[in-house]
Amino acid sequence: MKIRSYSLLKVFALIACGIIPICSQTKTNLDVFKVLVDSSLSEALLNLSDSQKEIYVELKLGSPYSNFENQIFKSIQAQKKNITTTSNTLENIRLSYSIENAAVNYGEVFRDGFLGNHFVDRKIYITGSYLIDSKEMSIKDFYFESIDTVEFDEIQTLENSSYPFTQGGIPTEPFLSNLFEPLVALTTAAVVIALFFTIRSK
Repeated sequence: MKIRSYSLLKVFALIACGIIPICSQTKTNLDVFKVLVDSSLSEALLNLSDSQKEIYVELKLGSPYSNFENQIFKSIQAQKKNITTTSNTLENIRLSYSIENAAVNYGEVFRDGFLGNHFVDRKIYITGSYLIDSKEMSIKDFYFESIDTVEFDEIQTLENSSYPFTQGGIPTEPFLSNLFEPLVALTTAAVVIALFFTIRSK
């Protein structure tokens, strides 16, 4: 996603015209994971040959990813599939679904223009597999990822301390950047003061 820098006046003008919404909320890391889980299930359900049969769902998530259980069932039902608690594979389709890894990675910190906000690239991905036992058995590994750009200062609000997999290694702000901003501010103040006294002396 390309980030553009706008002057304050331009931003107000665009908001007034309705081009830029006043509140644009970045998806939390957990919300992005849920979207990726939905994508993996959409792929799995496309492989079901008999849409009329009920699906017996067998989950192998492990404790780190047990939070996704409700999301998985919601996703299956949203695709108009019937779920059963009966594991008779002669009458039903068995879907065995597992998540092996879920992680967040952040890129290097960069600026949006001169003295602009700090941003980082955010990469979120899940890996796992699903097994479908219907007329014949098939198993497939999956990998889904989401890559976007988020503000550096909002990283902690996007993560959830209750779910460690939503947290990534937070990069540090560039040292020269932190040093440069106060230096520019002091230089600007010094120039303004110098001009003020120069004008007064004339």
